[in-house]
Amino acid sequence: MRKYNYRTTVHIDDTIINLGFRAKLPGDFKGEKVRVQAIFKQRSLERRFPMEVEIVEGETGPQIKADALVELPYVFANPPRHKVNVIYAVWLGMEETILSDQPFPIQKDLFERYDPKRSKSFGKFLLGTMALPFLILKNYKNNKNKTASFKEANATVYDYSGYNYSPRQRNTDYFSGRYDHFVKQIDVKENNILFLSERLPEEGGNLAKVMELCRQDKDIFVSKFLVPKTVNQLSRKELRECARLCARARVIVLEDFYPQLHSLSIRPQTKIVQLWHACGVFKTFGYSRLGKPGVAPQSSMNHRNYDLVTVSSESVRGIYAEAFAVTVGKVKALGAPRTDVLFDAEYKEAKRRELYQRYPQLEGRKVILFAPTFRGDGNKDAYYPEDAFDINLFMNGFEEDVCCIVKHHPFVHQDIKVDQKYEDRVLDLTGKDHINDLMLISDLLITDYSSSVFEAVLLGIPMLFYAFDKEDYIRSRDFYCDYDSFAPGFVEEDFSKMTETAGKILRHETDKAADDKITAKRVQFFHDFLSALDGRSTERIVAYIKGEMLTKLVKRR
Repeated sequence: MRKYNYRTTVHIDDTIINLGFRAKLPGDFKGEKVRVQAIFKQRSLERRFPMEVEIVEGETGPQIKADALVELPYVFANPPRHKVNVIYAVWLGMEETILSDQPFPIQKDLFERYDPKRSKSFGKFLLGTMALPFLILKNYKNNKNKTASFKEANATVYDYSGYNYSPRQRNTDYFSGRYDHFVKQIDVKENNILFLSERLPEEGGNLAKVMELCRQDKDIFVSKFLVPKTVNQLSRKELRECARLCARARVIVLEDFYPQLHSLSIRPQTKIVQLWHACGVFKTFGYSRLGKPGVAPQSSMNHRNYDLVTVSSESVRGIYAEAFAVTVGKVKALGAPRTDVLFDAEYKEAKRRELYQRYPQLEGRKVILFAPTFRGDGNKDAYYPEDAFDINLFMNGFEEDVCCIVKHHPFVHQDIKVDQKYEDRVLDLTGKDHINDLMLISDLLITDYSSSVFEAVLLGIPMLFYAFDKEDYIRSRDFYCDYDSFAPGFVEEDFSKMTETAGKILRHETDKAADDKITAKRVQFFHDFLSALDGRSTERIVAYIKGEMLTKLVKRR
């Protein structure tokens, strides 16, 4: 473990704590991404809080400068019962060092919070509505963001009157009320596992794989609420049914964010499992993005009621604990079910035959899979900039034996314009075959910031990273590691250079020294992000849920 010469500063104003961390960069620092976490620790309970980090020049050389302004009442989902100590974790890339020799104690009273019960008053709501334009204007003067200004004004009216203008919040409140009602009316059903999602499970995805194996177990009763609607789109009948199923479930299994679930005071007999839908860590998510535009505030209770989070390696446990604001002990390296088939030789061969039958023009040719992630804030405005990748200009750089599969993110719905002379060599399979299956017949994956890189490493596919907007993406989204150091392949920011490099990779004309460096990076990449994957993740996760969350809980009653 690394040694750090560091000092800390603490300033507490009422229930706001200003934390400062200063340390000399280690002498063997090689430009890795530096991250610092403030760890609020009370016995087995802990919360990892991300700090803002800068590398500054000090009297003795480069220094790590990290700061965080923390609202103590919202550090934990529930106020601690004992004194809390603050220690620190420093990350250089994926190397974590815990610094616990200078703990700072904080009295438990500072973590107490007042959560007022909103009483509904339509009269106050009318007054709030009349004041709404003034509230929006006041907020806009501070943040210059129309959407954020309205959200803040809506929250003010909500706190004041118990009513608000958001269909999402109204339905969430109704769902929460129905859940509380059913908790009083019905008991938990023994060995009942509820699979919950606001989108249809992806075939071969984590949720589908675990649900399939649970259905084969006669000791497990499977229920599901897999309605592809957001909470504001659900009918009252659907909200009641979802609340009833949640109230009687022993275990609730998710693979993505399910917003309304975090509004509930979950009964203690029920446990929540988050499978998450991706391997490793790449782009920041959850509470790691605190302070960025559009991110939930520190007071948010999102994600915090997970009892188990499954991940693909030991190394990423501390990062998922930070992102979901849960104790690191609840994060287990049990694997990723969606990757199990990638260890199955028979499945891979059968899938290759199936794809070649469906797309016969690909057989016997070299296949490039172009699979970038989307730009924009989400499903409603997702896009990929058309001028960034001209498919016709790209294909002009290759011989007749090269084909290209275009596989945009499922959020992106835009046609590509292919010249007639390339029509038999370009396939747009966006929204069709699973990307993992398409990798089985691909000779090169070209991507940017997509999580498909993890499966590509498992399959041993060469990769080329086309990061034309890397700096913009870092400012808006950011990564857990330095991008160039993380990427297990060649990185290009220029279209012409990217096309040239793609050709060299297909012709095996790349520099041997560069190839050796990438090979070493892929070995380290597997260790850092994929070491818990062995083709038995689904089996291991179901066994853990059954042994630790069903059988044990039933025996204790």
